[in-house]
Amino acid sequence: MKKTAAIVAAALAVVLTACGSTEEAGSANPVPSTSTTTSPAPDSTWGFTVSSVRLEGVGYNVDLPQVAGGKEDARTEFNNGMRAEADKFIREAGPEVKVTGFRSEITRIGSHVLSGVLGIEVDTGGAHPATFKATHVTNIDTAAPLTLPDLFTDLQQGLNVLSTQATELLPKTRVGTNFYFKEDLEPKVQNFERWVATPAGMRIYLGELASHAMGYIDLTVPWSALEGVLKPGLLAVVSS
Repeated sequence: MKKTAAIVAAALAVVLTACGSTEEAGSANPVPSTSTTTSPAPDSTWGFTVSSVRLEGVGYNVDLPQVAGGKEDARTEFNNGMRAEADKFIREAGPEVKVTGFRSEITRIGSHVLSGVLGIEVDTGGAHPATFKATHVTNIDTAAPLTLPDLFTDLQQGLNVLSTQATELLPKTRVGTNFYFKEDLEPKVQNFERWVATPAGMRIYLGELASHAMGYIDLTVPWSALEGVLKPGLLAVVSS
């Protein structure tokens, strides 16, 4: 939930004030050790394989989703994008702040798209760690990232459709009729920027909308509901 994220951010600021700046905290960590495992991705026309890299250092232990093989420029863009998302959390880690990865994965290797999600728990010593999800999507054809502004002919129209769809789909998730903050589904970039492309649709990671115990909520908006607001030619890319 947004209030939880705000509390965590405040706690991180206190810790970093005591230990030094964010930049200093990152530089104090040793160069992370890494280990890599790969597995085949038979549905890819480019020959990508799934690769997991372990990042370890003072206060952090994260399995980073990566890809190997395939189209070099797309592979580099995707891997760098996923690493950049991890670094946002890793540089906050230290003796008082523990950053742990969970349920991180390559969610899709398609003919035209790469998608990955990074799960992160940040423990600042409170009652429970705060949970975050970060994502990265790469257009294989152009070797460029795909973000919300890249998807829609008109960004606000796209967000309006996402907001409407999420409002309709959320009661079908485990949230059901439980209380959640309505502003978390408003048509704003920050509410829908954590997403991955799957053949079925746009899987959006909304956050801990109802409670920490209920966990991180995601839902999938079908591409058929978004086809009218996507930029020309992108439906074939994201649904591959």
